Amino acid sequence: MPDPRLERITAKLPAGLRLNPPLTEAQVAAFEADHGVTLPEEYRLFVTRLGDGDNDRVLRLADTDPAGLNRPSPYLPGPRYQGDWEQRHEEPPGPRRTFLPGTLTIAGHGCSLYTHLVVSGPARGRLFNVDVDGPAGPYILEDSGFLAWYERWIDETAAGFDVGWFGENLPLPEPDLLTVLAEDPAAHRRARAGETLLRLPVVSGAVRAAVDRAARSDRDPQVRADLLQVLGRWNDEAARIELAAYARSVDPPGLRALSWCDRLGLDDILPELAHPDRERRRVAAYELAWNLGGLEPVAAEALDPVARRLLRDPDPLLRCHGVALVWRRGLVHLHPLLDEMGTSETEPWVRFEIAWCLSRGAVAPSGSDVLSGPWAATPPRMVADEPPF
Repeated sequence: MPDPRLERITAKLPAGLRLNPPLTEAQVAAFEADHGVTLPEEYRLFVTRLGDGDNDRVLRLADTDPAGLNRPSPYLPGPRYQGDWEQRHEEPPGPRRTFLPGTLTIAGHGCSLYTHLVVSGPARGRLFNVDVDGPAGPYILEDSGFLAWYERWIDETAAGFDVGWFGENLPLPEPDLLTVLAEDPAAHRRARAGETLLRLPVVSGAVRAAVDRAARSDRDPQVRADLLQVLGRWNDEAARIELAAYARSVDPPGLRALSWCDRLGLDDILPELAHPDRERRRVAAYELAWNLGGLEPVAAEALDPVARRLLRDPDPLLRCHGVALVWRRGLVHLHPLLDEMGTSETEPWVRFEIAWCLSRGAVAPSGSDVLSGPWAATPPRMVADEPPF
């Protein structure tokens, strides 16, 4: 029986888009046997009935970097995984590393931006976007599966959307996007609805006014920051001052929003580092190591006791951020402490961070080495062991 999804895609294919010849059932079965998996149904239908990739965006099955496919991918639908996502969910760099296991690299969008298909794990059959050289970690797209994703790409391209890093928009019509912006309980969906509205091929005055209203009134400070960004108001000093005041008034405080408006200071971070909730401490430690800029430079004398506490913390992620703080802020007088830690540390990521930091030598980073980023929760090298920039 013909599949209506395949028929719709075939009918919509633009003139310049050419599908590669499809694979045989035997070829796909051999691939599955080699990797100990069964491919998600929609993707399997596509490569066996329509084409093994195309000439524009979708890679051939043989080019999808299929390593560790039978290991479950941990990523779940919800907000984008940010900042220290690698240290939380991936192995540290090394010769035996399997990066983003349980997934196929389906499409590249330029630079280090990719779309992956989840083959094993709780989000099996879904796709996520990821910047493999940056802090923008996996974001599970809202498309139900591969065919819905591919058809939306064709539809949005035909409608005149910017599809450079395709899938980042919410797949909803304008009225529904306005409803999500105003009413959705999930902060990340409200922010993404506003971003999607401003990427429509034609943005009406009413739409811009709705996004502007949300940027001034949303209950989540990070949503306000995200919407000010897409509105192009990052240099609006009055808006930044207003956002900073609001971010400090809520519980927990909006540390990322404070960083966005260059108002994040040590006084904002220290209470969060002492909070009993582990996740709040982790967020604060990451912001301290990677985003703390504020209006005034922070003296090494003020950071020394904080770094020492992080390096002694029982939570390995906090120890990692402590090592990053030593590297980022040039606390080279703490290198002997890192040497001592390295003799007994058992957590792979902490050991990796210590080795990387000490390999830079006893010279404090300066200029762009201190101020660039934050590209990741670790020095900026994701897939490779060397900085990509």
